[in-house]
Amino acid sequence: MKASDIKMLLGIPLFGMVFLAVTNGMTFSGLTVFDEALIGDFDWSKAQLKLRDTINLWVAALIMPFMGAIIDKYGVKTTFSIGLVLLSGVIYGYSVIGSATHMYLLHVIMAFALAGAGTLAAVIMVSQRVSENRGAAIGVALAGTSLGGYIMPKVGGWLLEEFGWRQAFRYEAILPLIMLFLVWIFIKSSGTKNKDGKSKTDDLVELTFADALKTKQFWLLCIIGFFTYYSIMGGYLNLFLYIRELGLTTDDAIKGLGYMSLFILGAKFLSGFLTSYIDKYTLFKIQVFIMMLGAIGFSLYSTSLVWYAIPLFAIGWGGLYTLINYIIITTFGINSAGKIGGTISLFESLGAGLGISLSAYIADKSGTYAMSFKVIALFLLIGLILSFFISPVKEDASTEPT
Repeated sequence: MKASDIKMLLGIPLFGMVFLAVTNGMTFSGLTVFDEALIGDFDWSKAQLKLRDTINLWVAALIMPFMGAIIDKYGVKTTFSIGLVLLSGVIYGYSVIGSATHMYLLHVIMAFALAGAGTLAAVIMVSQRVSENRGAAIGVALAGTSLGGYIMPKVGGWLLEEFGWRQAFRYEAILPLIMLFLVWIFIKSSGTKNKDGKSKTDDLVELTFADALKTKQFWLLCIIGFFTYYSIMGGYLNLFLYIRELGLTTDDAIKGLGYMSLFILGAKFLSGFLTSYIDKYTLFKIQVFIMMLGAIGFSLYSTSLVWYAIPLFAIGWGGLYTLINYIIITTFGINSAGKIGGTISLFESLGAGLGISLSAYIADKSGTYAMSFKVIALFLLIGLILSFFISPVKEDASTEPT
């Protein structure tokens, strides 16, 4: 492998990893360590607190197709910059909230931050710049979401203990601004282009957004995305409270989040590299099945089984998270990836937002999270069944890729 190839495989994906470690780590797992402090100070229910994440993801769902079009037209550097500034403002805003309404309004703004500086933009950044070993490169970048899930709860937990939750948020608000500085140093405005201004994708079938809408693959990915992201976010963002509900300590809950994030990290790496050797659709089915086993383990509501359920849930999640993004790029191409991926993200975000809030609501009503994870296991079973109907677009005679 040439030195330039190594630079492209490691440099851009590694930057994507660090970027997502900050953005995703701060907005999802990094916030969960403050849950008990917020509930204690404001006397909120679990469902009342988790409604913030549902608002966040549902607003993101509505704007993702439009943000995808902006990414396609202006490039990821522009949307990265906007997203990071908004994220810094939202995190600082947390330090001065006085009610649930204030928190909900912050998460409306956070939705725009995530749409501009989240997974979709990072995947497009990597895919535009890396053609060889693209699956591995995407896996490396997406591993940042797990790296952030491991690091940010520890950072937040330490700041919370040392300074209290309000001051902790003020310190954390500095991190997106540091990342903004790095974006402007290391990221060029766009990837490699053809003469017509489109990304070079000789190795991919390129479909327009209109063509993608005519395929069964597009709609299957939308529906599967809804059910799997319901499960991912419903399980993960309630995990801290689930572990505490089992009677384990706060340290155990933080350890559980870190434990899960490490397994997700490894699964994202591994699944990306395995796409060079194993059919991506087969891998996807395996990952959904493994995650479903983890959800079943959580539903059994055992303090001993939880430590076995965590790695199963995490390995399944990490693999399918990389694979669904890789499948989108390799099925539909890059030139309309913003609009196509943004529309699929709409369904993913709707499912994720519902999963977070409904899982907490079910726990409030039933008294435990056991029933919440039974619903998650059922939804993963539906996603698994639907995954058997996905096939490459080029094999669908009804579609003529353009």
